[in-house]
Amino acid sequence: MKKTTLSSLILLLLLACEVNHTPENAAISEKEVTTCIEQFFEALANGDSLLLKQTLSKDFYMFEHDEIWNTDSLLALMPATLGRKWSVNEERITIIDNTGHISYFNQGIIPPDRSWLESALVVKENGSTKVVFLHSTKLYLK
Repeated sequence: MKKTTLSSLILLLLLACEVNHTPENAAISEKEVTTCIEQFFEALANGDSLLLKQTLSKDFYMFEHDEIWNTDSLLALMPATLGRKWSVNEERITIIDNTGHISYFNQGIIPPDRSWLESALVVKENGSTKVVFLHSTKLYLK
């Protein structure tokens, strides 16, 4: 676990070093990071493709279920996620300039038999927050 945390922090530092520090790219807040993640799940639950596109960066990608996902593959998945509900808990957030890293426990509410450990990289560019990368590990709780 320490290796993963160290890798995440190094990635955050590298990304922060390449950021253009303009007023539009002002520091991201913890609230903006959590709101961005909440909107991601809201878009999936409601089939809101516009909100999903607004929440994800142009080059978004995700690791989950032994697959690499992108915006197009998530849009194709949306009919299967309609009506689902998730609960994001135990958030840990690290902020460096306009980049935020969040890790959390994601418990399915509808359906209730699914849960994940997840981690996401969120950036603020031109005043908007976007998920750049998300990693999801499904848990098989007993």
